[in-house]
Amino acid sequence: MSNAHPLRAGAAVADITPAVGVSLAGSLTGRAAKSILDPLHARAIVLESGGVRVAFVLLDLIALNNDDTARARAAAAKAANIPVENICVSCTHTHSAPCTLTIFQSEREAAFIEMVIQRVGEAAGKAAEHLQPARAAWANGWEPRAGFNRRYHLKDGTVKMNPGIGNPNVLRPAGPTDPQVPMLMIESTITGHPLAVIANFSLHYVGDGPGDAISADYYGVFANLMRERKGENFVALLTHGASGDVNNVDVMHKPVVRKPGERRREVAGWIADQVDQCWAKAKFDGLLTLAATQSTYMLRVRKLKGAEIEEARVQSENQKLPLVDRLYGKERLELLKWPDEVPMVIQSLRVGEFAASTSPGEVFCRHGLDLKNASPFPVTAFIELANGYSCYTPTRVDYELGGYETWLARSAYAAPFTGEEMVAVAAMQLRKLWQS
Repeated sequence: MSNAHPLRAGAAVADITPAVGVSLAGSLTGRAAKSILDPLHARAIVLESGGVRVAFVLLDLIALNNDDTARARAAAAKAANIPVENICVSCTHTHSAPCTLTIFQSEREAAFIEMVIQRVGEAAGKAAEHLQPARAAWANGWEPRAGFNRRYHLKDGTVKMNPGIGNPNVLRPAGPTDPQVPMLMIESTITGHPLAVIANFSLHYVGDGPGDAISADYYGVFANLMRERKGENFVALLTHGASGDVNNVDVMHKPVVRKPGERRREVAGWIADQVDQCWAKAKFDGLLTLAATQSTYMLRVRKLKGAEIEEARVQSENQKLPLVDRLYGKERLELLKWPDEVPMVIQSLRVGEFAASTSPGEVFCRHGLDLKNASPFPVTAFIELANGYSCYTPTRVDYELGGYETWLARSAYAAPFTGEEMVAVAAMQLRKLWQS
């Protein structure tokens, strides 16, 4: 490759664990943390080649809104001397972290977020300080046991999310899964020791711990396992792939009885095993092309019209309705205050023949598969909940099929075709990077 230059890499971790009592995200109704199951972290990897620097920062959070993410990227840029457009800040989507979005009954924890932004800068800065001669390799692992599409066709012609294990009305899944585990492996050329890994997997949180406990979920377990296997200073990022419709529940078969936390450890172990297997076969290279690009996509906001507005007002105020129904009425009315379009960042980064493209939403698995098929790179990660937060991003077909992810709210406001258009933008970015 004509633009290949010697690689340097550094990695660092900063603790972002909040105090007990903080409001937890991941539920339509409010809840507070009563204990800490395991700590939360900001994990950063900085790469440099040929005068170009890029950074990947992963946060143990459910999501981070556009403004807060922009400030986090700016903090990382200043601390690590990297252009903002070369920095990817994404979230793992653990449902056991503090509220970072004001949505349904969740209220954004402002003081906590200020601490997170500070720690992002600290992690990125330390990673840059630790830059050392390195080499990298890339591979696609494969783990089919963990993910299941959570949307199912029912006998009555409808599509339902999580219809219940053993439900006799279930016909078949309404969408695909993606067992691929794209990864970028990095090791020091000075010591020969492993430095870091960026892995990517299309699976929602597991959530098999107490509902009132702070936890990094299986993403944190994976990071700990990799550190145990590769060394105490090893930094492992398990980024969130396109999994707006993929979880770990097998509706079609009788569940296996497990102890609390066992499923998290099982899933994390499977992915860690894939990293180990790929690492053992990897061919590392110290001369690489490094590049990044980003675009702004104007996401069109779905809104109520005409009589729908009054129907939502009645729904939000009718005390005879279940709380969730009333909350959805309020959510739809809130969107009337929003602009018709919201700017979203779409970013792609290249490290040798490894590429990563980002999306701010909870993207349906089909979109991730489409992007991988369109990519010229042999290894392509689709990192969602990155550089901001939009909402559920179904396929155009899934909008017609309906179901929870399409119900209008501040968690699901994207206009139809949003996902397809975002994938097209990312595909063009990848083509440009491949030619760089």
